[in-house]
Amino acid sequence: MPHIAKIRISAGLTNLLRKAVYKIFARLAAEEAESLERACHAPRKTQLDKLKNILLAAKDTAFGKEHGFGSITNYEDFQASVPISDYESFRPYVDRMIDGEQNILTQQDPFMFATTSGTTGLQKFIPVTTDYVSEYRKASRVSCFHLYRCFPKMDEGCSLAIASPSVQGRTPAGIPFGSISGALYQTEPEAIRNVLVSVPYEIFTIPDYETRYYCILRAALANPVTSLYTVNPSTITVLARRLERYGRNLAKDLFDGTLTAPAAVPKSIVDKMSHLIHVDRPGAKVLEKLMDQDRCVPHRVWPQLQNVSCWTKAAASFYLNDFGALFGSVPICDVTYGASEGRGTVFLSPNEQVLAIRSHFFEFIPESEIHSSDPTVLLADELVADENYYILFSTSGGLYRYNINDVVKVTGFHSKTPLLEFQYKGGATFSFTGEKITELQVTQSMNLAMEEQSFQARFFTVIPQFRPLPHYSLWLEPGTAEQAPDAASQNKLATSFDRQLAMANIEYADKRRSLRLEAAQVRILKPGSYELLRQSLVARGVADTQIKLSHLNPQDETREFLTGRLT
Repeated sequence: MPHIAKIRISAGLTNLLRKAVYKIFARLAAEEAESLERACHAPRKTQLDKLKNILLAAKDTAFGKEHGFGSITNYEDFQASVPISDYESFRPYVDRMIDGEQNILTQQDPFMFATTSGTTGLQKFIPVTTDYVSEYRKASRVSCFHLYRCFPKMDEGCSLAIASPSVQGRTPAGIPFGSISGALYQTEPEAIRNVLVSVPYEIFTIPDYETRYYCILRAALANPVTSLYTVNPSTITVLARRLERYGRNLAKDLFDGTLTAPAAVPKSIVDKMSHLIHVDRPGAKVLEKLMDQDRCVPHRVWPQLQNVSCWTKAAASFYLNDFGALFGSVPICDVTYGASEGRGTVFLSPNEQVLAIRSHFFEFIPESEIHSSDPTVLLADELVADENYYILFSTSGGLYRYNINDVVKVTGFHSKTPLLEFQYKGGATFSFTGEKITELQVTQSMNLAMEEQSFQARFFTVIPQFRPLPHYSLWLEPGTAEQAPDAASQNKLATSFDRQLAMANIEYADKRRSLRLEAAQVRILKPGSYELLRQSLVARGVADTQIKLSHLNPQDETREFLTGRLT
């Protein structure tokens, strides 16, 4: 009893400390929020000032000297001196930095490289400097400030955030490379890491997939969780399934004050979790009861939950189909647009994200002109509502006029600064005869078809098939083995999907009417296919939080893996 009383007193003091840290954070972040608010009234001046600072810091680098940064006096000079480029144009410079050369793209030495997949199949290494992290955090601080303002009861608990390891290897020069989510997690102020987040970073470095998720849950169950944050919604569904799978084991661990993960946990990590592994018999009984009632879902396990933040737009929307059961009425907020290469937007409210004009310098190309030899290039104040654009980044991380190959839509304006929404990766299209269907159209059509047929899928992707005649094949894994559709139900789902896609894309409708395209077909994947595919990617070094499986014409290795899983 004395031991439990001590824990309760500690929990009470922790709650007071948590509220104090939130209030201090809010006061400090308010200054940056006010600066952004003023900047949104003058986006052109803000952006040109940002460009000037970026060029000044890099004028004596190898790239800066080759492109005359020292003599650039205005935006027109910048356009004339620096070509629009993709990552492959920067790869020779980055390779020199990987080998340890200094002053190549940035004057500051990178303290790590953020890794992400490249269009050529080769990994991309994005230099991460202290100035770049500072730029990134400007948007993060304001986003958290507004999230807290929208959901003030967040200060009654912790954030359950999921990241990937920041160190997955080292370059020949000894510089670490890995996930930027892990790097940002580690470089949060100590007060935030120790008080406001529920999972110690070290847990994310556990190599065993099942053990890592078990430990995430064991840590998260030690505190009230008021906010759940990770960019990838599929990661959230995986976590929720592990909560259901391991619920009774977790309840026993809570009752006994133990950690019995599926595989051995390194002692160094157990030590980092020691303050979380304590007896919680009331919590154990609640979890056991939820398991008995078949109601062991996040919003019941953490009734204080105020919000969930993740991707919700474009292709990611497919994974939200399970969220109603998992989160009840808890608000689902779209996480801000960003990538390893830069932070694109700032959270203002659950439905508004403004361009992060104080973080990087941005340019935009109308979507219809991306293949033009001389496209129109616009600044933030020149964009038009309801139009789509390719976005270009220039950052203190060493990328200049960088085409990240992302299409964004202007949804409105905050003062004079555009509100943006990510649409899809450029090139995430396919065309047999000119229909040019997009991943977004495919995802929306599948969601509508599932609703129409009262069907739930765990995962799907659309495979272009040339034989016997050109058509699109819908490969899907049912939500459960019991939900696997029979032949008649498969035909109904295929017909619904075909009709919805025709409504979304008039060219597809025309090609179907003219019989240049055959009707869509459905193929069923074996239960567990999506989970096994995720695990195989993690085993190959892909960060769990960065797994992005295309819903249209996936990569060859994904298609090959899934081919072996067809029933």
